[in-house]
Amino acid sequence: MAKRKAVKGKDLMIFVNEKALALATSCNIDLTANTEDAASKDSGGWDDPEITGWAWTAGSDSICGAADDSDVDLVYDDLMDLCMSGEPVTIKVGIAANATNNDVPTAGWTVPVKGYSGKAIIDSVKITAANKQNATLTVSLKGKGALEKFPKA
Repeated sequence: MAKRKAVKGKDLMIFVNEKALALATSCNIDLTANTEDAASKDSGGWDDPEITGWAWTAGSDSICGAADDSDVDLVYDDLMDLCMSGEPVTIKVGIAANATNNDVPTAGWTVPVKGYSGKAIIDSVKITAANKQNATLTVSLKGKGALEKFPKA
């Protein structure tokens, strides 16, 4: 059996509407099963949970990138506009197809060929700008419907 290769945090990325989040320093995705206790007198006093649905969220922390004419990634201006629109966005989470140990490619990071995808609303954009430090950006997304694996088997 071959030894497993660790996923490097620098390679795992969130893409919103096919674009990477600029200057990301971390990202996360959280899938939660909603449960309801179906215990009865026959359960012997033990809980007997059943899954009644699922919920998912995703998020990312970034260094706040300045808005410019680039259209290869998303900066705080873009995320603020998307959040205020109230419209769902499409997210994809996975390893960038052109992941490398070098700087970001000129044409930007390429959407993963496999990972997880779904519709989400941007429910929070937080910008923190402390004196003498890089401004940071935190974006939070709440899943709207199914989170699906791609490509489908």
